[in-house]
Amino acid sequence: MAPPPPAPTPAARLLREYGWDLMLGSIAAFYAVMVPYTKVEESFNVQAMHDILYHNHHIEKYDHLEFPGVVPRTFIGALIIAILSSPAVLIMRVFHVPKIYSLLAVRLVLGYAILTTLRLFRVEVKRKFGRHVEAFFVVLTAIQFHVLFYSTRPLPNILALALVNLAYSFWFKGNYLRTLQALIVAAVVFRCDMILLLGTIGVALLLIFFSNGSHKVLHKHCSFMHWFHGTG
Repeated sequence: MAPPPPAPTPAARLLREYGWDLMLGSIAAFYAVMVPYTKVEESFNVQAMHDILYHNHHIEKYDHLEFPGVVPRTFIGALIIAILSSPAVLIMRVFHVPKIYSLLAVRLVLGYAILTTLRLFRVEVKRKFGRHVEAFFVVLTAIQFHVLFYSTRPLPNILALALVNLAYSFWFKGNYLRTLQALIVAAVVFRCDMILLLGTIGVALLLIFFSNGSHKVLHKHCSFMHWFHGTG
């Protein structure tokens, strides 16, 4: 009888579990380091994060009071990323590190947040379709420029992408209430045109429920009390 194969080492297990994430994260970090500066569409959120990190509660110093921009925008995404970036930026401020490195830190934190939600989506892809589809999904993401480059750019589209990734992971899990919640927040807070995706998925869910004769289940999953208590 052949001896059992040796147990994988901790390093091998770690690589098997997080290897895809390491590859995607390395590519995104490379893009952020090579192209650290800001394009015009990012200016609102970049300036907002700068003011939150460097002016804190001194709102009278915020740039948006003098230059509010043409279209009103939310500070919510910038605030979340600024809070997550604040420990690294605080250390840089203590040691008088140039602000360009604070911008890089903010970009890397944003990229980490986006790729974390992408990982949740990828795990559900593997669970539902298998390792080969997961590998194709990751390789396709890696060889495309836009997803990983823009994952470190604080655009409203990218902030909404985090919620879209969550929505798809919930959808694959069969947690339809959480799917709708994530898409509604993305549409209301970040991008109103997310209503198109929300409407498409909403219609698909309605067809699924009614084709199975489960309209009572639909009411159960989407009632106000379930929304309020966050159960699903």
